[in-house]
Amino acid sequence: MDNFFVELCTAFWQLVAAVLRAFAPLLIGLTLAYLFNAPAEWIRRKLFAGQETLSAARPRGRIVSIVIAYALAALVLFLVVYAFLILILGALPADGFYATVQAVYAYFENAARDVSAFIEKYLPAKLGAGELDPAEMLSSWIEKHFSLEKVAAAVSAAVGGAVNFFIGLVASIYLLRDKEFFLLLWQKFLALILKQNVHGQVNETLSEINRVLTTFIKGALVDSLIVALLSSIVLSALGVRFAVVIGLIGGLLNIIPYFGPFFSMVPAFLVAFFSRGLLSALTAVLALFLIQQLDSNFIYPRIVGQSVGLHPLFVLLSLAVLGHFGGIVGMLLAVPAAGIIQILIKKWAYRY
Repeated sequence: MDNFFVELCTAFWQLVAAVLRAFAPLLIGLTLAYLFNAPAEWIRRKLFAGQETLSAARPRGRIVSIVIAYALAALVLFLVVYAFLILILGALPADGFYATVQAVYAYFENAARDVSAFIEKYLPAKLGAGELDPAEMLSSWIEKHFSLEKVAAAVSAAVGGAVNFFIGLVASIYLLRDKEFFLLLWQKFLALILKQNVHGQVNETLSEINRVLTTFIKGALVDSLIVALLSSIVLSALGVRFAVVIGLIGGLLNIIPYFGPFFSMVPAFLVAFFSRGLLSALTAVLALFLIQQLDSNFIYPRIVGQSVGLHPLFVLLSLAVLGHFGGIVGMLLAVPAAGIIQILIKKWAYRY
């Protein structure tokens, strides 16, 4: 029975993943429209205040505001990438685009090679009397994932992802430009399939889910970027090898509540310990711990403003369940998923 339940959940997760891949451009468009709706509206109100009429279906200046919002986002992304390039190269990129790409590729290739060398040097050849050889297994995995075939597959996937993103970007512009039209269609659809009282309850529930998702997305994106930059800068200043890689890992794992920040300290400790000694390793861990404390007590509350209102036990359960079925991706989605489930449970409970 237990195996049947696990297989059922796994099959459901695979079905969801297949549907998401099939509708990737539309989902990208909806996500971009969701993310840029508030910034575009804020820009429109600042630039075109008092220039709209009550009868206008599409307020004046919306298209200009959308373009400005996307342009500002592209500028911020460029500055962030440029900052990471400076940390990787140790100087301003000045040798042309192709040379810069080669240098970045060499940086990550050297990181993978050093990880493989570390495994072969420090992990035991055998575990007990069995035939399991973790060094050979992990080294083989690294070689396979950095082979020419894997690089070609990654390039093909990147091209497909770029096409999906471009289609989604165009779709998001239409969704933002004519959002009143699409919202009206959505409300008519709900009114058609739901009773009036249920329609109101669904709108109220969706409004609360929107608050939770907005809170999480805003906090996760901005906070992770800040943590990644701070970690990379501090570790670079301490002379830790591959500080940018460790910083990016720290920023990504920081999304995972409770455990993520401490997981990111493990690679920093190992790299610093085997390259510079115990004192350097402890210093690196202490620096990351201080960044984590600064983030949890000052940065994240200022960015988010309020938590999603989840009990710690509920968060731990969501991490365990989604982590089991979805791995790292499931753990990254644990907080918004738990927030949505909690809202649905509360709405259901209040009915009785």
